[in-house]
Amino acid sequence: MTISVIVLTRNEAKNIERCLKSVSWADEIVVIDAESEDETREIAEGMGARVIVHSWEGAGAQYAFGIAQAKGKWVLIVDADEEVTTELAKAIWQVINAPETPYAGYKVKRVNYALGQWLRYGGWQEWVLRLFLRDKVTSPPSLHPKFQVDGRVGKLSYPLRHYMATDLLEWWQRSFRLAQTEAEEEFLQGKRFSSLSLAFAFWKFLRRFVFKGGFLDGWAGFYACLQRFLYIAVKQAHLLELERRLKKITQNPMRVTFR
Repeated sequence: MTISVIVLTRNEAKNIERCLKSVSWADEIVVIDAESEDETREIAEGMGARVIVHSWEGAGAQYAFGIAQAKGKWVLIVDADEEVTTELAKAIWQVINAPETPYAGYKVKRVNYALGQWLRYGGWQEWVLRLFLRDKVTSPPSLHPKFQVDGRVGKLSYPLRHYMATDLLEWWQRSFRLAQTEAEEEFLQGKRFSSLSLAFAFWKFLRRFVFKGGFLDGWAGFYACLQRFLYIAVKQAHLLELERRLKKITQNPMRVTFR
């Protein structure tokens, strides 16, 4: 078996079909489902994916579990709200079928869709590590995925499409839930509210919107850049609430899902 695609899911019924169709060329599709309460599992199984139910342990541990289940020589990570383009699929296929390659992993170019358009500016076209040799990658326990590849990493400059959310409210609500979870994780590590971080968040907005040209994407660019500021602002506000004992941490942040 040459390549396994791993997809983490929780309540992704509205996204999973598009995602799995885009990787139907793979030898194996493994869906690690964090106890979805919608039709995610049924849809994935109906499309030929191998679905494994596994309680959420944080993205790092969840991906480590998924990689351990994969059978392919290569592993491709795709989020449920992402879509592999035909051009990227062809590039991946060439890499994994080449007689030899100097790289143990590859970054791909992710493009983001928000408010009815693809964001071209503001730093929203980003390189993400998603393809690697299964025996050359580790995924340490963490709130966010932090893949570590033993070897050189190359780039495939073809787009991986990311559909941020169906609407602005859903996008921001999910983002703010994640910000609160991240604040709780940082609080347990000894971090506290920082006015400097809040000021840096405003600078991030200016850098993305003005200096990286986010304004060229119009209102979609404005709200996307504003989201980055608000994300940090919400996280700092939650740190302040925890510091002043206005709120308590009731469960392990690693176990909190934000979908």
